[in-house]
Amino acid sequence: MRKYSLLLFDLDDTILDNSSWFHVGLIQTLGMHSVTRTLDASVFLEQMLHPPKMILEPFIRREISPEAFKRARWSHALSYCNVRSDAILIDEIDTLFSKISMDYVSANEFISALLIDLKRYYQVGIFTNGLYDPRLKIQRMGLAEVFSDETIFHAEQLGYRKPDPQIYAIALEQFGKKSDETLFIGDSWTHDVVGPMETGIDAIWVNRKGLLQSTNHRPVAIVSDVTEIRRLLLHEELVEEIMNE
Repeated sequence: MRKYSLLLFDLDDTILDNSSWFHVGLIQTLGMHSVTRTLDASVFLEQMLHPPKMILEPFIRREISPEAFKRARWSHALSYCNVRSDAILIDEIDTLFSKISMDYVSANEFISALLIDLKRYYQVGIFTNGLYDPRLKIQRMGLAEVFSDETIFHAEQLGYRKPDPQIYAIALEQFGKKSDETLFIGDSWTHDVVGPMETGIDAIWVNRKGLLQSTNHRPVAIVSDVTEIRRLLLHEELVEEIMNE
């Protein structure tokens, strides 16, 4: 594998398992709120994870803000479960969820060890489309020393979402790197493989679910878990080459 000096990581479902915080946090939130505690949590979760196109597509096209999308998604799931809602109730539930879900974000010793080792030889950054505070997630994972605030790029704050080419250009400018010095690592074929590769950045696809490729793009590697990149980026010969620069 060719040498890189900058590694950019997706967050949710790449270095943080969504089921460890979103799924559990949502179920706990529903059980705690008086309006939702009798709802079927599995049905509600399914609606939250797969909102209808009339909500999702305007968000992807950036016709509505992340906050508006969050409210629309809550409203849809509540309506699907026959719960009448308004902006006050939705914001109340979302605030409760934001607080509760973060209690279920925790450190993973294998991922922590990997990222600490990688930072010895590479610059590293986080790029996420996630709707909830990535910096708080990083702190909860015990990775604040690996990813400082200025290396965490949140689409909601930038005004661009992956796979918009501008978001990858921002990364290169921030780190002072060229595209061929950079490697993107993430679970989304569209956002973390196709998007970066269309701008000249190579990618590793973290394909946990064994999905099929939907385009002819060729990532430098496909792994089933992010920890598998250790053998690709930290093998003895490559580390020796980097240290001898």
